[in-house]
Amino acid sequence: MRALFPAVAFGTKRLDDFAEDDVPALPYAMVASDGAFVRQPTTLVATVRVAVWGESDAAGYDLADDLHATLLGYEGGSEVRGFGPLTGPLPTEDPDTGQPLTSFTVSARLRPRSP
Repeated sequence: MRALFPAVAFGTKRLDDFAEDDVPALPYAMVASDGAFVRQPTTLVATVRVAVWGESDAAGYDLADDLHATLLGYEGGSEVRGFGPLTGPLPTEDPDTGQPLTSFTVSARLRPRSP
């Protein structure tokens, strides 16, 4: 996603987890995984959560919608077969910072790894 959206800062921390003098500029997208689990003997799935902070409700929602569509349109690669929709994009307000926030989750279908 970084290559497709070069104007967006990506990371794994919430905005309020950064030191006061180290907060990234908006737009910012936090990408996190809730871990992987086996659905069937040959299928590994991970839930991926994405939260997007934008300058405005509309800007954050539009970016989250574009990121969501990009993941759902991914045709697969060496480690990920593709993504499926779970929730969102859901616009809201960050309870810690009061800034516009839009989030979504997708299911990543992972390729089996050789031992």
